[in-house]
Amino acid sequence: MKKIQHLLSFFKKSAFEKNLVLLIGYSTNNLLLFQTALNHRSVKEHSSENNERLEFLGDAIISSVVADYLFKKYPYKGEGFLTEMRSKMVNRQQLNHIAIQMGLKRLTKFNKLDGGLKTSQIFIYG
Repeated sequence: MKKIQHLLSFFKKSAFEKNLVLLIGYSTNNLLLFQTALNHRSVKEHSSENNERLEFLGDAIISSVVADYLFKKYPYKGEGFLTEMRSKMVNRQQLNHIAIQMGLKRLTKFNKLDGGLKTSQIFIYG
């Protein structure tokens, strides 16, 4: 019975919620956080309504996780090697490519008429 209720609740969700569940693999109670994370500043000017602050935090977390991974994987390598490897792994083009492959562009709200986005990495691919 629980599976049926869960399935029925899935069909009641908005398209955004359904796509988010399919992307991240679980349903969330904090949908507003995900909506904010996927609002580009071209549609929401106020910093509490767009993804810039969350992007800053996410970038720092990704960099930290990659640094920890490299530190453990290469215990005898020096700081210069580790820094170079991290910068190759955590760069805007690489992360944008991963975001496109994950399908984040479909969920991201952005102003398609904003000419400045033609040079923005995530919007020129895919």
